[in-house]
Amino acid sequence: MSNLTFEGKMSNPPLPIGEYAAVTLLLFFGLKSIKDAWDLPSNDVESGDKSSPELDEYTEAEELVKQKASRQLTNPLEIIWKSFSLVFVASPWGVAGGAIAGHALATFIAVLGGAFLAKYISEKLVGYIGGALFLVFAVATFFGVF
Repeated sequence: MSNLTFEGKMSNPPLPIGEYAAVTLLLFFGLKSIKDAWDLPSNDVESGDKSSPELDEYTEAEELVKQKASRQLTNPLEIIWKSFSLVFVASPWGVAGGAIAGHALATFIAVLGGAFLAKYISEKLVGYIGGALFLVFAVATFFGVF
């Protein structure tokens, strides 16, 4: 797009509205994360506590993964179906399916990693760190680092 005005003169470059919006949103979410972390009760995470609901969910998810991973293909028709479906999936649907599967795998790893780290790091500390990172990214965006 040209910076020429209606009269044919050079105009000022357009305002970087996207960057301003990004800085505003990063500041908002950073301050909100820090405020939410501040409002949380400060209860320390005990590493030996096995009664927390997060550990129950983690154990349930771990058992479900073990059940699904241990299932073997035994029926010959099922094996043939899986083989042919791999060939027919090599299309745009395969790309979309692969992207969805990759995202699901990344989410699964993040959930399990978060459940593991929850044993050692409190939610309050995560809120403070996340809020501080939002603020760092806001300052870096404002000064044009990214």
